[in-house]
Amino acid sequence: MKTAIMFLLVIIVSFHYAMAESVSIKTDKSTYSYGDYLSVTISVAKLTGKNAFLYIIDSTGKSSSAIPVKITKEDTTITTPVPFSKEIFKQGNYQIQVEYGDTKVSSNFRLVDSGNIVMPFGSNIIVTKWVDGTISDKQFLKFLMNNELIKFTSEQQLQDQIVIPNWYKINAKWWSDRKISDSDLIKGIQYLVNQKII
Repeated sequence: MKTAIMFLLVIIVSFHYAMAESVSIKTDKSTYSYGDYLSVTISVAKLTGKNAFLYIIDSTGKSSSAIPVKITKEDTTITTPVPFSKEIFKQGNYQIQVEYGDTKVSSNFRLVDSGNIVMPFGSNIIVTKWVDGTISDKQFLKFLMNNELIKFTSEQQLQDQIVIPNWYKINAKWWSDRKISDSDLIKGIQYLVNQKII
């Protein structure tokens, strides 16, 4: 009887250990900068038809709300729709935690300010409105100036009739599609200002 109980305990412990090892998580980088997009891969040994739940935990232990992730294949990669911004995330150490069934796994990463030009949170809405003509060139430039992304010289003024060349909206579309960086978009506009094209 004692041998049977020991054998059963070994099976239960082995099963629990195997289940704990059946889920893993990794980020595409160990260190991110403002302007980077967080990309996470969740790997599972067995599909259960259930969602995984992802949490981002800061260095103080404060956790985000649960982010459901549909798991339909053994390796699922998700990328955040917006990059890290100073308005939302402080520099420091973070932990990604994933719950899948009864299993919890985690991975760590660090967020640093490496001096990148970073569009503020919500810029995707402003850029889209500018591209489709909902807001004017002046309103778009004022948004960039207010966020200290571009500068005009003292003799230049932001006038009502100021015009950004229409062809530059292609760059904004590329930015929206993540084909160019925040830095590329802003440096291009600043170049147009410096060359008095705007």
